[in-house]
Amino acid sequence: MGHAVKLWKVEWLFPPTLPAMHAATASKSASRAFSQLPALMRGGLTPRAHRRVREHIEARLDHRISIQELAGIAGLSMHHFARAFKRSEGVSPHNYLLHRRIQRARALLASSDVAISVIAVACGFSDQSHCARRFKERVGVTPGRYRWSMR
Repeated sequence: MGHAVKLWKVEWLFPPTLPAMHAATASKSASRAFSQLPALMRGGLTPRAHRRVREHIEARLDHRISIQELAGIAGLSMHHFARAFKRSEGVSPHNYLLHRRIQRARALLASSDVAISVIAVACGFSDQSHCARRFKERVGVTPGRYRWSMR
């Protein structure tokens, strides 16, 4: 019964093109239709809130950024924000923030001769050790090895 109700809701939003569509084809069509829904209709952030959160993260990447802070910018509770952000971005807010910090560290390592400890703090990591640990997890090599390979 639950499947029929879900399928009816999707068909109501996206009516099938063929009146006598087979059930398996209808199910595939429904899942495709769901993936094409805008993030807001799937429970994600509004485009404005999403843009504001991303801009805030970029502007304050070198600072400590809490989920409470980001939820306040989006105007949502922490739990609702985390769920909506993941639906919009595909990853949790923490993983997104970590990804952006690693990207900035990669850019700075490749383009400057600044000490790795300074780059770590400039990218928002608590210290060089934290940066090196997360960098190696995500990139596969240490920051020093990465810098050496980019020369």
